[in-house]
Amino acid sequence: MRLTRAKAAENRAKVIDAALGLFQRRGFAGVGVAELMGAAGLTHGGFYNHFESKTALEAEACSLAFERALGAIGKVAARPVGEARREAMRLYVERYLSARARDAGGASCPMVAFGSDVSRESREVQARYAEGLRAYLDLMAKGLESDLPAAHALMSELVGALSLARSVAREDRALSDGILEAAKARVLARL
Repeated sequence: MRLTRAKAAENRAKVIDAALGLFQRRGFAGVGVAELMGAAGLTHGGFYNHFESKTALEAEACSLAFERALGAIGKVAARPVGEARREAMRLYVERYLSARARDAGGASCPMVAFGSDVSRESREVQARYAEGLRAYLDLMAKGLESDLPAAHALMSELVGALSLARSVAREDRALSDGILEAAKARVLARL
């Protein structure tokens, strides 16, 4: 039985969504095609009906991660200039550097989830990542009511703090909490 175009598109979206979750938890290299398809509830044999290669899927998943992240920072940037936007940015920083964000099974922030892996990936994945990062930083600058260098610096601090806190959370909870709290206090004091 042939799939309708709508069902094929639905299946493709399921695979991308499932892949994103796995990639966020285990990295691009840590997941095989059979596992990706199983997580989407589909058979391994159908993979190439949707994607040319695993690399193509990785690029799509990277784009989806940024699409979702852009939604969050876009809400901040869409607030009216002034106190409302500054308050939205403060809340964004508090959520970003929270124990909940640190303890999530997979990092929802694409910079944390893929930042250390993407340099080892294909040019296609690197291009999608760079495209998403540029768009994110543009919205961050708008949210800050500032320029791109300020957005670069803030995101570097946020991503670095969350990555470090995640790296030691199981072994040294106090150190992890200290990293989050120190970074949060410094960033919020500057906002």
